[in-house]
Amino acid sequence: MPEEKILTVDFAHQDACSEILPRSPLLSSYHASWKGFRLDHHQQPAHETPEHSSQQHIIAISLQNNVTKAERVLDGRFQYENIINGDVAVIPANTHHISRWQSEGKFLLITLEPAFFTRAILESGDFQDVDLIPHFARPDLLIQQIGLALKSELESDGMGSLIYIESLATTLCIHLLRHYCAFSETSAKLSKDKGLSRTKLRQAISYIHENLEKELSLVEIADVVGMSMYHFSRLFKQSIGFAPHQYVLNCRIEKAKKLLSRTEITIEQICQQVGFHNQSHFTNVFRKLIGITPKAYREKVSQ
Repeated sequence: MPEEKILTVDFAHQDACSEILPRSPLLSSYHASWKGFRLDHHQQPAHETPEHSSQQHIIAISLQNNVTKAERVLDGRFQYENIINGDVAVIPANTHHISRWQSEGKFLLITLEPAFFTRAILESGDFQDVDLIPHFARPDLLIQQIGLALKSELESDGMGSLIYIESLATTLCIHLLRHYCAFSETSAKLSKDKGLSRTKLRQAISYIHENLEKELSLVEIADVVGMSMYHFSRLFKQSIGFAPHQYVLNCRIEKAKKLLSRTEITIEQICQQVGFHNQSHFTNVFRKLIGITPKAYREKVSQ
């Protein structure tokens, strides 16, 4: 008898989830401007997926409050699983996979394009012969936090900072490299550079301050100093103690504080001048960092 063909799923397509799951995702980043990775939030009934493989790496993150009994066949290996909140399964691209669970399941799926993942690895150091290894469900607090942070950004109606979203995806790739990959002993270790040169740091900071009103991306800032996204992000934090997205956010709020205290322009206009998509998002971030709303801050400094 001819060998049964395994279903191949391509998450670059909008309806890819429907090939293996009975319900559409509750939330998806498919239409967001995220490049190289995708997030889907699911609530699915008890189900058994067909045997399949994906063209992307899949990171499945459980959001279950109660224990869910499940079974998984991963790369030809079988395992019973008692899945709880925060458990993470890693299914590399082109790995044969079957999953069945006995009650309603709530989970996130992060799909990474292999090229995106490989680029993050190469940019982090001179690694060779690195392979992402299949892993059955197990707790991983950092991946859970990254997944929830991406979900939160997506729920902000696309108003989240692209540079922050890119930073989360890069952090995920490096975490996978360190804890879910096999590589040869001759692979180089992560660079131990102490930070950016004064020239490159000055270039990056100047570019950020000159473009605060724009949607800055990590790739864009890194290009200014002629570095890879990951390498720049790590060295920038080593130089000033803040990740690039944190520094950009702080700069935007500091500029907003000056405009609130020294000008009569409206809060809505200030919001646009410091790079926020809407006044609600601006107000929430301002309150989080300063402790009061922009309106209250303006009233306080004008007394």
